[in-house]
Amino acid sequence: MKEKNDFEKDMENLEDWQEKQYSPGHYIGTGKVPRPILAVSKHPKLLIVAGAIGLLLPMAALIFGDVLFREIAFLFFVPLVFLIGGILRIRGR
Repeated sequence: MKEKNDFEKDMENLEDWQEKQYSPGHYIGTGKVPRPILAVSKHPKLLIVAGAIGLLLPMAALIFGDVLFREIAFLFFVPLVFLIGGILRIRGR
């Protein structure tokens, strides 16, 4: 029964977010983080996989394209944050 309650709560939160996603300042400063985003931090292996997959595009662009690192350095930021976050969560356990 708890699973159904969690699922219903997730659906209610999703509906609330869909209704208020364009309302300026609704989530700012309230500490409300959508539950799916919170759940990602509980699965560090998923963060590591997402980071590794996210690094494929910028790495391929560097290897096979005529681009400089400084031109696409920003593409490395989010995947590296995911990788580091996943590794730190695994080490912290």
